Amino acid sequence: MEHTYASRLRYLDADAIDDSTVDFSGLAVRGHDDTKLGDIDGFIVDADSGRLYHLVVDSGGWFSSRRFLLPVGHATVDREAGAVRVDVARGAIERYPEFDPGRFRSFSDDDLRAFERRTHEACCPDDRVETESTWPYETRRHFTQPAWWGTGAYRAERLRPIDAGATPTGPARERYDRELVTAREPADRSGDLTRRPDEDSPHFEGRAQPGDVLGLETGGERTYVGDTSEDENERRREAEKRLRDERK
Repeated sequence: MEHTYASRLRYLDADAIDDSTVDFSGLAVRGHDDTKLGDIDGFIVDADSGRLYHLVVDSGGWFSSRRFLLPVGHATVDREAGAVRVDVARGAIERYPEFDPGRFRSFSDDDLRAFERRTHEACCPDDRVETESTWPYETRRHFTQPAWWGTGAYRAERLRPIDAGATPTGPARERYDRELVTAREPADRSGDLTRRPDEDSPHFEGRAQPGDVLGLETGGERTYVGDTSEDENERRREAEKRLRDERK
C-alpha cells in the first residue's frame, strides 16, 4: 500500500489521555454561546510527529454523521466549567465534511487535502489557504498545539488505526449481534408484523423508542420513559466506555 500522509494518522481514545494532564471523561463540547455540540470521543494524532490535529466529537445525532472532526486550534479546555470550549459556530460546523472513519483511513493524499480544505473553508473562510504543495498542519492556526498536549499526555501504544473499534470483536461483537437482532425483530410494540427482521426501526427516522434495545452506538442499553436526552447520553457514554474497556 502506498504510504500516504493519511496513513500516519491514528485515533487516540479520550480515556487514553493521562488524567493528571486533562481528565476528558465526561467533558462536553460547547460553542461560544454555550450550546452543547457533543462530547469528546477521542483525538486524531500524527503517529510520526506526535502532533494533535483533531478532536473527535460525538455529535449526539445533530451532525450529518455521528462524529465530526474539530481542528484542535479551535478548542480550549475550561477546567472550571468541565467543558471544552469551541470558537466555531454550529452553523459553520454543519458545513464540515462528513467523518467516515473507514474512508478516512484509506484516504489518498489528494483526498486528505480536499477534506482539510473543506473544513478550512467552512470554519475559516477569511484565512489564507496554502498552496497544494504544502500541508496545512504546520502552518494553519487552527492546528495550533494546545499547552496541555505533549508526549507525556499519552502512551504511544494507545494509538490505534482511525477505524479501529468501529465494529466490535470477540465477546463485544457477539453481544452486539444479539442486540442488533433483537432491535430488528418484527416489532409487536409497533403492531407492524409485516416488517422484516432486517429492516430498520419502524419509528420516525429510525429513532429508538422507550423499551427498544439499542445496538453498537449505545452498547445495547434500553431507553427509559421520562429520561432527558442528557440521561440517555450519559448511559450511552458509559456503555461505549465499557465496550472500549473490553477491547483493550
